[in-house]
Amino acid sequence: MEKVALVEFGGSHDECLMAQFIALKEKGCHITFVSTQEMFNRNAFLHCYIDEFKTIQFSGKAFKDFSVIRKLNSYFKTNGLTKVILNTAQGAHVRNLCLTAPKKIEFIGIVHTLKKFQGSFTQKLINLKIRKYLVLNDFFLSKIAIKRGIHVASFYPLRFPKFEKEIEKKHEEKWITIIGGVENRRKDLIGSIPLMQELVLKGFHFIFLGKSDVNHPDVVYFNQFLKDAGIENQVKLFDSFVSVEEFDAYLKATDLIWPMVHPNTPSADEYFKNQISGAMNVSFAYKIPMLIHQDYINQWEDFSHAISYNMENFAQKVIEGYEKKDRIVQALKETEKFDPSFQENKYLEFIFEH
Repeated sequence: MEKVALVEFGGSHDECLMAQFIALKEKGCHITFVSTQEMFNRNAFLHCYIDEFKTIQFSGKAFKDFSVIRKLNSYFKTNGLTKVILNTAQGAHVRNLCLTAPKKIEFIGIVHTLKKFQGSFTQKLINLKIRKYLVLNDFFLSKIAIKRGIHVASFYPLRFPKFEKEIEKKHEEKWITIIGGVENRRKDLIGSIPLMQELVLKGFHFIFLGKSDVNHPDVVYFNQFLKDAGIENQVKLFDSFVSVEEFDAYLKATDLIWPMVHPNTPSADEYFKNQISGAMNVSFAYKIPMLIHQDYINQWEDFSHAISYNMENFAQKVIEGYEKKDRIVQALKETEKFDPSFQENKYLEFIFEH
């Protein structure tokens, strides 16, 4: 039995874990999950896939944390692990793990932003150990200048936990969900208010499916704009962490997903350029059509089934897209790339056979 460690130091990118666990279990692996206690606790649905859990806690003191990393590598060696998969292959702790890693254990990493392939000194040190990387979309493969001896493939983690919980939704309502909370850096909030205003009159409601801290300046500012526009009752925000059960329940009732990323705004500085929007794999996994600004449609093959709009024709295009929603859903279901099993087989092939 192959003994594998799946590592997440940063306490983020939970959404990438379930697909990996399922794939590795399909292969018959013994899985050690290395992460924070907090991450382990909030992902209870993953416990059934974990053979060993090793909690990791950093103090913020360089020497002490370096010692924690060395002990972890010693643990990998002593327990006969053959592969270590880093769910987020970046940062100082990952660098130290790679620099002190046993030679015989293969390290593989997932990179979430293209910037890490563009001259990061820390990443160059990580590359001394990691020779195989996964990125989260095919689009990025053509954008990476791959150094000799480094192999890069794409992997779409398309598994999300399913629950019986359901959210009541009035028959006449149409729900557009924005994945994540209110954050100006990640979404074109203010530019989107007039777009939302038009659709509210047509029975559409908007849900920001993530925590929006009521005291955060972005949220305070946005709430005031919603009130001024008279649409605060048609826009739902969550002021606390959205549980996986709620996340699933709202998505099951969602009609359309909107990344809310627009050219020439802070949202465009990262998304669709250096990293994917979290909305993408949620859309592909749940087979919910996406609303995508027309500037991105032609660049990304994965948006061939998305509803295209610009800032002038948004309401018209959304209504047209909503009316042909069932056809788009069917097209998403028939696209092999968006089949979780297809992606997990690709993942296993890259991890074990490449």
